[in-house]
Amino acid sequence: MTQPPNQSIPAQPPRGGENTRFDPSLGELVGIMWQRRGVALISFAVVLTLAAIVMGQWQPRYRAVAEVGITGHVQGGQTADEGALQGRAVLVSAQEIETLIAEMKSQDVLSAAVAVLRGDGVWAGQGDKTSSAATAFWDGIFGGDNAEAMSAVSTSATPVSEAQLIDRLRAGLEAKRIGNAAVIKVTYQSASAGLSATVLQAVLESHVWWREWRQKQYLRRQLQEATTQYHAAQVELEQHEESLMRWQRDASMFDPEEAKLMLARIYALDEQAEQVGRELATARIALAERLDEHKLSDLLAMSDVARNPIVSQLAARFDGLRSEYVTLDQRYGPKHPVMQSKTRELDDLRAELLSAAQRAAERANRDLERVVLEAAESLKLLRQQRGEWQNRMAARHDRIQGQAGLLRAVEAARAQVLELDRQTQTLQRDLMAFRGDVEILRPAMVPATAEFPTRRDLWLMAVLAAVFGAVVAAMLRHYFDQTIDDDFQPETGLGIRLYARIPDMTAPNMPAVGANAGREAVGHLAVLMRIIRQGKPQPADGVDQAQVIAMASAVSGEGKSHLARSLAGVLAGFGARVLVLNADLHDPDPETDPTVTGDITAVLSGTCGIEDAMGRDALHGFDHLGAKFPVPGNLATGLIESGLGDLMAALRPNYDHIIVDTPPILSVADAMIVMRHADVRLFAVRCGHSKRRDMGHAMDQLRAVGIVPDGVIMNGARPRPAYGVAPSTNAPTEQMS
Repeated sequence: MTQPPNQSIPAQPPRGGENTRFDPSLGELVGIMWQRRGVALISFAVVLTLAAIVMGQWQPRYRAVAEVGITGHVQGGQTADEGALQGRAVLVSAQEIETLIAEMKSQDVLSAAVAVLRGDGVWAGQGDKTSSAATAFWDGIFGGDNAEAMSAVSTSATPVSEAQLIDRLRAGLEAKRIGNAAVIKVTYQSASAGLSATVLQAVLESHVWWREWRQKQYLRRQLQEATTQYHAAQVELEQHEESLMRWQRDASMFDPEEAKLMLARIYALDEQAEQVGRELATARIALAERLDEHKLSDLLAMSDVARNPIVSQLAARFDGLRSEYVTLDQRYGPKHPVMQSKTRELDDLRAELLSAAQRAAERANRDLERVVLEAAESLKLLRQQRGEWQNRMAARHDRIQGQAGLLRAVEAARAQVLELDRQTQTLQRDLMAFRGDVEILRPAMVPATAEFPTRRDLWLMAVLAAVFGAVVAAMLRHYFDQTIDDDFQPETGLGIRLYARIPDMTAPNMPAVGANAGREAVGHLAVLMRIIRQGKPQPADGVDQAQVIAMASAVSGEGKSHLARSLAGVLAGFGARVLVLNADLHDPDPETDPTVTGDITAVLSGTCGIEDAMGRDALHGFDHLGAKFPVPGNLATGLIESGLGDLMAALRPNYDHIIVDTPPILSVADAMIVMRHADVRLFAVRCGHSKRRDMGHAMDQLRAVGIVPDGVIMNGARPRPAYGVAPSTNAPTEQMS
């Protein structure tokens, strides 16, 4: 499918991954290195020179190695167990190994090592006297860069710099476990082989001595504590024995039957107290009931009140009078004078009977209260006697239990004394037969060779670094100043479609196959231009107008002028009327036709006619119109801007295709003016010459004025394999069956 000439392809923003991709092959890398050999050689020389300066200050380091073995477990500073002393395998945890390594770098151990190295005895903490030997010694341990500081330390009479010495010893000391064995590999490195071994051996011996001293101190503290506890236990045993003897003197003899008699008496008192308690409860209940009864019938119901002579006599009279009253009531009625007299007599007798019954009840209640008091006193006495017997029995039991407790206390104190005596003897034996849990299995030896890297290794690394730096510098130079190659994708890089890939046809060493491929590519481009022109709608007046093709490029040297003539020749070969218009007035390409008197400059200025300035390429069959002499910048731009539109309008009816060769876009602004009058805008680039930076700037300028090229022409691309079969000189033979 083709686009109409006036419809430009919409610009697509370039994708960063495709625009910045840089992945050369090995062959291309060699070519890049050769192309950028100046940058590579300078980078190589600079890196190698810097390396030589650095290595001039380099001092080799010598590492002394020693091994320390663990012979048994140590818990809190205790000595090795019996299994380790008898040669059996001892399992040491990783935590114990790490603890030993940390102890080896502790402040106490390194302080002792510094004191040993100074020669003033362990824990002396004083500086050496001024001597060149001491200065050289510390210089060798810590390197030449610290010689001045170490010399000041050695000449000092105070331990001001001891912390600094310890820090530097700790920095050079390394320790790690060897596999799963109970062995620690210890190393120390310095600028002197002999001093490395001396320092390492001093650190190891200080660590072994310090650990044994701490373990013995632990045993001594244990022995002292056990001895103190033993004497205290003896004193306690004597006190318990004295208490037992005093109790035995003061205590009386115990009768075995006494406890049974006491229990029998207590049980009897409990039984009597229970019986009296029941009687007391019954009396209290009866008394409470009597106190609540106030009616005559209730009082007469009490046996002791009813048995009273006065109450019984009055009750008999009251019953007879009430019977008589009932009889008369049936005869006379309640309002009869006789009945009223009997009523008063009955009420008086009833009141007298109630009073007598109450007096009798009060006397009975007083008797019952006396019984309750007597029962309460009896119960209290029984309980008091029972408590006294209980206390007697408890006191007897306490005396018996006190004797048993004293016996147990004496036995416990005696057992504690025996146990502490055994512990004391065991600790004394352990202290006498003490053996540390850390041994030096391999003493520090003087290293024969220096540590990596040696000078030879450094020179090798310097050469490799210089080579790497040269490669990186060349690649960076090529990357930031690279040109497009055959794999350039204009649609992703510039947002423009690719119209044609034209191989380089101007190179003198171009083979015939490449030249044929170039002509074929130009032919494809010509066919594409014809298709685009055919797709253009016909004008309203029916007069065919020429297709204006603008051939632009970012900078000069892209091959657009040669491409314009090649395209014109192919289109003319198709029978079309073609004109090549060279619109570059700043750097014209003079035509060789001596018959042409004018040029495009005269036509644009109006001093010459178009026919007088038109030239003819008889070989390729197209016309050309250009300038013979360069025109100053502002004047050339003014001529193009003012006269190119009228010139195009005059030329369009006379040709089928007008190919305009524009000046470089980044050089002058004429190209943008020319491209405004074009139907098809082509942007020419050249593989190995065009730079992505220039193309991006050119596209930015075109888009700023609303111009988007329709397609990209890649000039100088790699030829593609030809299609078809070459004719053979041998005649084909018919196969006979």
